[in-house]
Order: sequence, then C-alpha cells, then structure tokens
Amino acid sequence: MELKKKILMHVIKAERIGGTTTVISEIKESYLKDKFDFVDIVQEDACGFNPIKAVRFVRKYKRLINDQHADSIYICGLLYSGFLMTLAAKLSNVKTIILSIHGSEWDKKNSLARRALFCGIIEPLTVFMADKVFTVCKHALSNVAIKRGGHGNVIGEIYNRMPDINFGTYSYGDFRNEIGCSDVKILVAVVGRVVYDKGHRFIIDAIKKLNDERFVFVIVGDGEYLESYSTELQDKIHNKIVHILGVRNDVFRILKDTDIFLFPTLRENHSKAMLEAVGMRCAIICTNVGGNPEIIDNEETGLIIPACDSD
Repeated sequence: MELKKKILMHVIKAERIGGTTTVISEIKESYLKDKFDFVDIVQEDACGFNPIKAVRFVRKYKRLINDQHADSIYICGLLYSGFLMTLAAKLSNVKTIILSIHGSEWDKKNSLARRALFCGIIEPLTVFMADKVFTVCKHALSNVAIKRGGHGNVIGEIYNRMPDINFGTYSYGDFRNEIGCSDVKILVAVVGRVVYDKGHRFIIDAIKKLNDERFVFVIVGDGEYLESYSTELQDKIHNKIVHILGVRNDVFRILKDTDIFLFPTLRENHSKAMLEAVGMRCAIICTNVGGNPEIIDNEETGLIIPACDSD
C-alpha cells in the first residue's frame, strides 16, 4: 500500500473564523484527503516586531515542522506571520513550500516606513523563498511582492471555490421571525469582521443618512466597531432598525431571509462571505476593490460601488 504524502497546513489560531480558515477546511475535506495526509501546524502566537521573539518563533516552528517529516507545507500569506512561517519552513526539512496569498501589508493603511519595509523587503522575500506561489484572485497578481520576489514560482490564481449550499434546506421566514422583521421590510445583511477595513465606518454613516424605515440591517460578526454601532446608532438599535448579532453559526439561515448582502470592504481578495451570499441568492452590493469585480458583474449580477463612500 502506497503511503500518502504528508502536507502541513498553516492554521492561524487567531483566525479560527474567517476566509483562510474556511479555505483550509475545504481543502482538507475535499477529494484530496484520499490522496494526502493533511496535518495542521497551528500558529498559536504572534511576536510583533520583537527580534528576540521572532527568532524564537522561527526556531519553534522549524522544530515542529521537522518533527513531521512532511513532503510539503501550505502557508497562508503574506503579512508578517506568513514571512516568519515561510522562513521557518525554508530552514526545515520540508521538501516543498506552497504559499497562498490572501492579503498584504500593501493593502493596509500603514505608515510609509512600514509599507516600504514590507512591500520592499519582507513580502518579496517571502514570495522568493516559496517553491510555489498562487493568489486567490487575478487582481492580487499585480501585488508588488510578486513582481519583486517571483522567479518563475508564481503559478497564477486559484479562486476560492463556491460553497456547497442546498438552498432548499433553509426555511424562509425563520430568521425574520426571530428578529421581528416582517416580509415587507428590506433586510440588509453585513457578515464578517466588524472592523474599519471591512467598511463599517461607512455603513454606520450610510445608515444615519438613509433614514428610511423600510430597511432593516443585521450586523453579523465581531470586532472593535461594534462599540461604534452601539453608541452612534443606539436609537436605531432600540427601534429594531439595526440588529447587532455578534458571531453566529447559522449564517446560511440568516442569508436565506436576506434581500441585500452589503459588502463595502476597503480591501479584499476573493471573499468567501460574498460567495456564500451569492450561493444563497442575495442581491449583492460590494465595493470596487480587489477581487470583488471578479465575482460580481456591475448592474448584472449585483451593484459595484466606490470604496469609502457612504452615499
């Protein structure tokens, strides 16, 4: 009997709920599980920019990788965690490093010095060290890290897959009854991390401007902007125009009753949350950033709007 090749999967503990975690889970549960032995390498800690902690991080995960004697390691990058894990893998006994690019410091609002450090050195070096590199959307292939660090090892884009959804499994009206939302209301759902980068500052401003009680908003997820919702939209929460739901494990049930999926993110690659909304037949309003236009055709399969524009 031929032994399966072992592939280590880089899992970031702090992101147990999120797109990259979902992608890794889908790979491990796909037909590939009959061909490969998948083993998680769970990144439990972060080290910031402390050089001593960074050295300890690399030594720790090098040792963990060596203990597995694996054929390959699948690393979620870029960012600092991707760099350190790729470096640990490069120094280890693993044969092949596969790097999937889900995000970059280039996309973030950081200081010029930090962007120069990451985009000029750290992220290109991460790409250079990997044996195979791919992105999850075509837009990401224009990333400066790929242009500077790629050396024939960039294989292109591999899109996130559409989720397997049985639309008929979910009953219409269950969630609306839960929140007291009638059928005549237009239900708008926002699903994901409740942080600035996902456009929540502009959602709050838009709700303030809208002043139309036909619309009901549900905010699903966790993050620092929940406090802004509570303080700035207190009256609308009290009047059940806005519902703050926190983290939920019944997102498809919520999307079944949703009319509009609102996704005003400021940066994105290939959103799993939006693919789920498409699969649940929601109308989509998303920003013209990253891989969003590779999912939605404007005014045909949804509406594409400018980023940072509450109007």
